[in-house]
Amino acid sequence: MPPTVQQPRSSRDRRSKPGEKQKQLICRVKYSNTLPDIPFDPKFISYPFEANRFVQYNPTSLERNFKYDLLTEHDLGVSIDLINPQAYAIDPNLDVDIDDEKLLEEETATSTDSKRSRHHNKPVSWLR
Repeated sequence: MPPTVQQPRSSRDRRSKPGEKQKQLICRVKYSNTLPDIPFDPKFISYPFEANRFVQYNPTSLERNFKYDLLTEHDLGVSIDLINPQAYAIDPNLDVDIDDEKLLEEETATSTDSKRSRHHNKPVSWLR
C-alpha cells in the first residue's frame, strides 16, 4: 500500500513566527504495511525418524537433585498426590464421556471469506 499524505490540521500550523525558519516538510506521511492472510491451512508433517537419533539427553546431577516448587492455590480444591504417581495414570480402555468427546473433537476449518482475504488471495506471478 502506498504511503498516504495527511494534511495539516489547521491554518495555524502553516504560519511561522517571526525569526523562525520555515520547515521544508509541509505534510505528514503515514506509512502502512499490512500483510496478506496465509492462503492455506497449516500442514503438520510427520517426522519419520527418532527424535533423539543424533543426541541422547542425559540430565546432570544438578537437574536430578533440583526440587521444583509446586505452586497451587489453596482454595481451588485441587488435591495433588506427590507420593503416589499411579493416582494420575490413564486407562486406555476407559470410554470417554459424550460431553468430553465434544471437547476433544477437532475444530472445522474456519471460513476465510473476509474482504481482505479475497483481496489477497489473487495469484501473483512475480511473487514466486
